[in-house]
Amino acid sequence: MQITLLVSNDIQYDQRMIRIATSLQKEGYQIILVGRQKKSKTIPSYSFKTHLLSCYFSTGVLFYLEFNLRLFLYLCSKKREVIYAVDFDTLPATFLYHLIYSKPFVFDSHELFTEVPELQNHKIKKWIWEMVGKIAIPAATFSMTVSESLAHYLSVKYSVNFVTIRNVPFKKSIDTINIEQRRKNKWIYYQGMLHQGRGIDFIIKSMRELPTWTLILAGDGDTSDELKALTKELGLEKQIIFKGMIQPEELIDMAKNAWIGINLLENNSLSYYYSLANKTFDYIQARLPAIHIDFPEYRILANENESISLLEKMEVAAFVAIIKNIWENENQYKNMVHAAEQGAEKYIWEKEEKKLIAEFATYFPILRDNLQK
Repeated sequence: MQITLLVSNDIQYDQRMIRIATSLQKEGYQIILVGRQKKSKTIPSYSFKTHLLSCYFSTGVLFYLEFNLRLFLYLCSKKREVIYAVDFDTLPATFLYHLIYSKPFVFDSHELFTEVPELQNHKIKKWIWEMVGKIAIPAATFSMTVSESLAHYLSVKYSVNFVTIRNVPFKKSIDTINIEQRRKNKWIYYQGMLHQGRGIDFIIKSMRELPTWTLILAGDGDTSDELKALTKELGLEKQIIFKGMIQPEELIDMAKNAWIGINLLENNSLSYYYSLANKTFDYIQARLPAIHIDFPEYRILANENESISLLEKMEVAAFVAIIKNIWENENQYKNMVHAAEQGAEKYIWEKEEKKLIAEFATYFPILRDNLQK
């Protein structure tokens, strides 16, 4: 049976969906991962099939309308058997296809889409997406998300059960970490999208108090231009390096040479408050200690693994104090690296994918029977 996975972004940078597609394909499912023609000129070769949809519009209401229309027409052209919708922005096309052809679909929520900062001051847009979720999500064969906090919230909100499939990476083998080289580099490292509410402007401003350090930003996003303008305004061009979008396989090499990883979010969105970013586990795979904002999922993880330090408030003095405290306590840093090494054996996709496969076997017994033959 064929499963068509739908995303609205650039496929090659979506590590979660590449992992999921790879795992399902490995189990014998016929997978097609459909995304948007964005920055990818050519897509790397995967074990599964891919397809890109070109859109004239790139943002706003017209983009969502155009993209969902193109998704719907694409689905109709091939009469897909099972649809896997990722986040709200692929739900309209998925649900319409489900209504017309009575095909099952899976919903995967990577965030609280209706609570992202971009929608907080747009009541009409937020209401429309709320209605999309209220109508479509209960019709899904099963739904999943990336953290227990999100699963609980979404389960209550939509009166359906959400399964947690965490966004953890494949296990990576790394040579012994050179802590002395890390100290020479003095890299503060951020990996991910440069979007509103990600705390990047806060980190940039904090770098004025850390003049001997370098901030590496591996990613791109809606706020890239204004962050670069802020960097220039503060005269920090030599201290802050914008790397842009980096191929997933290259990120691990960059992260393992950094001294500390950063994941700081503003408390202006429930989506951020309940998040569990994939960078959290990417840092651990790089054996990289990290500073995370003190939100529920990161607090739980910090109690499990000492490679994580928590920042209670987005205050420059507090952030600088954590950096300097870890820097001055070399034994603490070595213990954090050791904890990350232990976490790198525990928080891996090879374990998490078993839950994913079990869900598909449960909800699609025909597939399960075919796999057992």
